[in-house]
Amino acid sequence: MHPESIVSTVIPHLLVKHVAVPTRTHTAKDPAESRAEELARLLIAPNLADAFDLIDANLSRAASPTALFTSLFEPTARKLGDLWNDDACSEFEVTIGLCHLQTAMRRISFDLLSAPLTRSQPRTVLVISQPGEPHSFCAALHSELLRQAGWNTVSEFPDTDKSLVDLVANGWFDAVNLSLSPALRREHWLPRVAETIRKIRRASRNPAIAVVASGRVFAERADACALVGADAATVSSVQIERCLMRSLLNRTARPAANFAWI
Repeated sequence: MHPESIVSTVIPHLLVKHVAVPTRTHTAKDPAESRAEELARLLIAPNLADAFDLIDANLSRAASPTALFTSLFEPTARKLGDLWNDDACSEFEVTIGLCHLQTAMRRISFDLLSAPLTRSQPRTVLVISQPGEPHSFCAALHSELLRQAGWNTVSEFPDTDKSLVDLVANGWFDAVNLSLSPALRREHWLPRVAETIRKIRRASRNPAIAVVASGRVFAERADACALVGADAATVSSVQIERCLMRSLLNRTARPAANFAWI
């Protein structure tokens, strides 16, 4: 082809082809995600009034208080972790934000939740944070959800594995719900959680005790449950009772394991 033809025909055609490539479009952010992101920022702001006003506004539109806890509070906890991951706040501010969220949940529960369901033979579940975990929002939320569902819920805050071992050795529990931070990915804590679960099983008066793990790392890593030796893990707090019941059924359907060799 003649050089002049290349300049006058081919090159303009290539330029048109290049310009015609569509650019990536930004999808609209989910309204629920936007609300959680806004609340997370307000919870670490100097003026908390705006945060509680936003909570009250969402409460008036929620189907129930517990629906608000799982649809707004839980994703807000993760957004607090995202702010920390983006260096937009400190871990101390994440902890304070979670404390404010927990306070709001307690206030709403006290004022608005009805009496718990009554069961003829309620199961007893020990709800705790991993010893050393300063973020207890998961444990507080799950205690409230299970209490409303009619479980005999025991909430404790053992600061060491020994304190936890004493709890399960001196009381009878059908199950344990052990949680890590709902905000931060504690992946480096997984070996510690695995050791804690081994100690729970060895010390428990109930040889068929079920252990369900919770926290952000279990929601985002499919292999985390198996890595720590739990019977199940929750992706969302709405699953907590279902996970516990399924784990109990699986435990009673097979002979209890002997952990004396561990």
